[in-house]
Amino acid sequence: MTHNKLTHDKVLSTSCHSTLEDVRAVLVRVDAYLRAADTPTDWIEDVNIILAEVLSNIARHGYPDSTGRIDLEILHKRDELRCCIIDTGHPFDPRLLRQAPPEPSFLQEGGYGLFLIRTLARALTYRRIMGCNRLTFWVPVGTRQVVAEMAG
Repeated sequence: MTHNKLTHDKVLSTSCHSTLEDVRAVLVRVDAYLRAADTPTDWIEDVNIILAEVLSNIARHGYPDSTGRIDLEILHKRDELRCCIIDTGHPFDPRLLRQAPPEPSFLQEGGYGLFLIRTLARALTYRRIMGCNRLTFWVPVGTRQVVAEMAG
């Protein structure tokens, strides 16, 4: 599959409730949208990983005692995917956490989500405005190559 099949920008706007069941359903919708748009497989896999981490964290930690709404927009360009996620859950600024991967000996389960997001996404930005969390990032062509080089 070539990366230049897509010549016009496309946008997917969707939302879900902050339940893990609804998060899974929106991830299925995003995957189907990207596949229908002839998106390169590495983009689909990277965006699936990033969104699964971000959306499930919002559901678990942003709305721990209630259910809220999560809005997602993906701008599909020829050489990148730009994503914006908005919710009204508890504030969470990922820039305030350490940048290095967590030490495996200190973890019982999980803890690598933010490291994966930072590794696969570019220009990760967070803003809290008038009670809304807004997380944006983009995924460029060739992300997998960069991750493989970092691991090697």
